[in-house]
Amino acid sequence: MHYKKSEVKTGIFISITLLVFFGFLFIIVGANSWTDKEKFQTRFKYVGGIEEGSMVRYSGLAVGKVVELRLPEDGDPRVEVVIEIKKNTPIRKNSQAFLTTIGIMGAFYIEITAGSPDSPRLPAGSLITSLDVTSFAQMSGPAANATDKLTELLGSTNDLLNEENRRNISSMIKSMDEMLKISTTNMQVLSKNLNQLSIELRTSVVSFNNLMAQNDSSITQSMNNLHQLIDQSNSTVKNVEKLVQTVDHSISSNEPAYIEVMDNLITLSRNLEDFSQTIKDKPWTLVRKSAPPKREIK
Repeated sequence: MHYKKSEVKTGIFISITLLVFFGFLFIIVGANSWTDKEKFQTRFKYVGGIEEGSMVRYSGLAVGKVVELRLPEDGDPRVEVVIEIKKNTPIRKNSQAFLTTIGIMGAFYIEITAGSPDSPRLPAGSLITSLDVTSFAQMSGPAANATDKLTELLGSTNDLLNEENRRNISSMIKSMDEMLKISTTNMQVLSKNLNQLSIELRTSVVSFNNLMAQNDSSITQSMNNLHQLIDQSNSTVKNVEKLVQTVDHSISSNEPAYIEVMDNLITLSRNLEDFSQTIKDKPWTLVRKSAPPKREIK
């Protein structure tokens, strides 16, 4: 059977087209579609931007994709994400999964950290520990509220800085400038007075130093005399202490004699008292031994 040239060309074109189509399909689906896969689970409080088919990376390397999103059956409020990754990917017990994006506005994907080498590997079907990271979408709400508050603050600021308040502020600034000028003048005068006082004080210190230098010998002699006087005073005090000790010793050793003398003095005092009383009552006893005879009264 003979084919026309046009038919041959058409068959070749169709064959090349099919090969190109299957080549693109192989690239799009990926050569890894026919490799062995393992499934793991992880859970997040917020999965905005993640959907079935989203990329899964391990330390930045693409290793799989998201195959299912579901709510867990054990009452955990977090969303469970089922991922499918290449077999023998070293997911470890302390590996963590978190949501991130490629760039600021890029697509969301799940990143899995490598963990430490000494941590044991997780078996297929295990739950990977998750790390909830605040995304830009989650921050958009508070950012919008902050923007509204800032707008309100700017409005209040504009209301505050009206024409009358601006005039008042300008007047206050002018008054402050005048006060600063007056204060500057006063500070200059005060600084000048302080400088003059400092000069006079320095002169007084120099004069005092000169006076001390001139009278240094006199002061030294006075100090020496004072030391000698103190030494003499100490010596006198010691002598007085010795005298007191001698008197105490003398009194202690002659105490009976002192007591006898005191008794004699007391007896003498009593005798003198009696003698005085006798002389007072009977003065003739000084010249006679007996009293004069009584005179008869006629």
